[in-house]
Amino acid sequence: MSLSVLVKSASSLPNVEKFSKSDPMCVIVLQGEKRKTKVIDNNLDPQWNETLTWTLQAALSGSESLEIEVYDYEKLRSNRLLGTLSLSLQEVVSRGSQNVNSALKSKKGEVMQVCLFSVDRSLFVCVCSCV
Repeated sequence: MSLSVLVKSASSLPNVEKFSKSDPMCVIVLQGEKRKTKVIDNNLDPQWNETLTWTLQAALSGSESLEIEVYDYEKLRSNRLLGTLSLSLQEVVSRGSQNVNSALKSKKGEVMQVCLFSVDRSLFVCVCSCV
């Protein structure tokens, strides 16, 4: 059994660079295992359209969560956190294919919309926009 997460895009991400724009990447953690999207250079409106997959040893329980983190990639220093979300999978597990909406919050208090839905035992996350 596997779990797939589709990370689509983000828009209007905060810029933490002085001379260019942020280089965003999305990191998703499930059951302690991290998966990362590619880095989109110099872009506050990244289009990842990337599917991240985990092989599951057992069925997901409603008590588990999906950790979503968006970073500004840095080559020589630590990556800078742009926003995070800890999303309980309880609603997705209990509702099946219903839509669930949550928000990804940045350190500056900005809110990025996240749409979550499940189809045919695969879980898809779409980081949509920053309001």
